[in-house]
Amino acid sequence: MEFPDEHKNAVINLVLNHWDMSGVLELLDNFYPAEEEEAGSSEETENSSAGTHTLDMFVQATCPSGQGGVQYGSATDLLAFIKRISGTAHGTQANSNIHLNQDTGVLLSKHDMILQNGHYRIDSEVSLFPWKRIYRNADSAHIPKGAFGRVHLALDCVTRKRMACKLIPLEHFRYSDVEIQARFGHENVAELFGAILREGTLYVFMEAGEGGSVLEKLDSCGPMREAEVIWVSRQVLQALEYLHSKGVIHHDIKPSNIVLTSAKAVLVDFGLSVQMSEDSQVYNPKDLRGTEMYMSPELVLCGGHNTKTDIYSLGSTMIHMLTGSAPWVRRFPRTAYPSYLYIIHKLAPPLEEIPESCSTPLRSVLHSALHRNPARRGSASALLQHHALNPTTNQTRYTSLDSALGEGTRPFLSQFSNTSDTTQDSSLSSEDSSPGKKGGSLYLDLGALAGYYHLVRPPPSAEYN
Repeated sequence: MEFPDEHKNAVINLVLNHWDMSGVLELLDNFYPAEEEEAGSSEETENSSAGTHTLDMFVQATCPSGQGGVQYGSATDLLAFIKRISGTAHGTQANSNIHLNQDTGVLLSKHDMILQNGHYRIDSEVSLFPWKRIYRNADSAHIPKGAFGRVHLALDCVTRKRMACKLIPLEHFRYSDVEIQARFGHENVAELFGAILREGTLYVFMEAGEGGSVLEKLDSCGPMREAEVIWVSRQVLQALEYLHSKGVIHHDIKPSNIVLTSAKAVLVDFGLSVQMSEDSQVYNPKDLRGTEMYMSPELVLCGGHNTKTDIYSLGSTMIHMLTGSAPWVRRFPRTAYPSYLYIIHKLAPPLEEIPESCSTPLRSVLHSALHRNPARRGSASALLQHHALNPTTNQTRYTSLDSALGEGTRPFLSQFSNTSDTTQDSSLSSEDSSPGKKGGSLYLDLGALAGYYHLVRPPPSAEYN
């Protein structure tokens, strides 16, 4: 039946006036529920919406009897779980379904971490051990501590995969503790393997640096040789080049946050890290972030800074590696100066603390990294191209810490039985040895849980003239 055009609007109005629209809307809801859900969730972030399905599986209140709430998932799933955990810890999600007394979490590696019925339990599926001191007192248990966490060595009971496991009380946990490592993977950023919440404590599994931290090496062996400093600095700059390209500021570059393996050095502890927005060139902090001795002058002023603050902190770290002492500490002892903020504001950069033995090319790198003006300070990409960090074919190249520590490892091992006891005692056990007496020191490299020890000699003098 057709109506003339002039009567069509009248017919439509008549139908609408006599139609029960509530019934129509209810009918549409029944036919198209998915569309309504998508419209309601369109304002959520991409990561949260993508991880909702996996998150719901392991945080639901009614798990089957005997089943745990730990699941394999992607980095997106892990971030969704961590975000929910962070909201629960700080009271922003009162209706969270997470049970604090039940193991819940996300693991990223099916190959290295084996679940049993949704569980990844301590002393059942994974074992935790105290770290062993790498360079001194190897028989004593040592548990490194971060700002709000303890780090243990973790060993998967099936695959024998070695990992670092950081234990963070839930009330001290911050989303940034995990976010950067989960989102940005790089060879020189400690790889994240997963996180599990158990009895109010978050267990964060990540790549293990079995060579210990740079700080531990400095405390035990004194100043590092220039070849070692160059090798470590290149590794850190490679990580910073990648992170800075993503707008990420680490905010806490220092020796204790650089962890060594025999093949590489990796950055750890991203709890203070932030990612700047794409349209922002300056980060304006609400608080002071970092460790005082390594802070840049612009960070101390709290007037805004960018990725160049990490470069300054690396330059300060290089001075620490070359001298065995953190910047400012020798001139201004901690006992007399409880805070270095004013000193940094007035006197930075600490160029006077660069040792006289430092080669001219490496000194040039330090001057560039420590420039007081961030605009004139070298970027990570620029410093990686500096000839001091790229020895020529006529100079010694180092591709790992082992090669930087000495080229004659095997001949030395065969001669080790002839080494005097006094050399061992003075180099490994002396508490008050001067940093300047590094010449005869030994480097002790303990493979975690290994049944043998490697004693190798520091590198021959490799100057970059």
